[in-house]
Amino acid sequence: MPVDAVIVAAGSSTRFGEDKLFADLCGRPVLAWSLEAFEAVKGMACVTIVTAAEKQEQVRALCEEWSNRACFNVVRGGARRRDSVEAGLRECSQRYVAIHDGARPLITAEIIGRVVAAAEGRPGAIAAVPVTDTIKEVRDGTIVGHPDRSRLWAAQTPQVVLRQAWLDAAAASDNDETDDAAMLARLGLDVAVVEGSAENIKVTRPIDLVLARAILERRLADG
Repeated sequence: MPVDAVIVAAGSSTRFGEDKLFADLCGRPVLAWSLEAFEAVKGMACVTIVTAAEKQEQVRALCEEWSNRACFNVVRGGARRRDSVEAGLRECSQRYVAIHDGARPLITAEIIGRVVAAAEGRPGAIAAVPVTDTIKEVRDGTIVGHPDRSRLWAAQTPQVVLRQAWLDAAAASDNDETDDAAMLARLGLDVAVVEGSAENIKVTRPIDLVLARAILERRLADG
């Protein structure tokens, strides 16, 4: 099915020390790898990149250098994730939109396609992976809960949503959410889960870039 995409690239990168989206990753900026993956998805209509106001021209130049698409938008984000996602969604026209963190450069077109397919006919779908660590719920430095690991999944992106459902959910409350499945849950909407990949890491700290480079170098060597 046809789908638009919103790539969120408006973060402050405070834990990374510099703007991680422009950091070099095997010869191209981190953000460019996400662009490449979305360009390869069948049925992808328009891609919107949401960034900080002062980075718009820099991001536009990056897209012009690294993107082969005639249809892409660069728009100003907001102070919160939900504000940035909403700014991107309002640039979209397709019924479904794939929302992705620009700091996940190792996403593949194959995973994006599976999430899009799972969302069709539903409110949405997300990529996620089963949790392998034992998780503890902690309050004030003390363990207060022992969640059943077999039921826990770590959410990734892309997260594909019905555009209007997301906007309706956002209008129901001004509170922020950490991801788009949580936003749709405000309306009691069920979201499908597609198994993503342990390689679909988010570059948050410098060590993450080292790991991403190792994974990508192996992929490139394998052809």
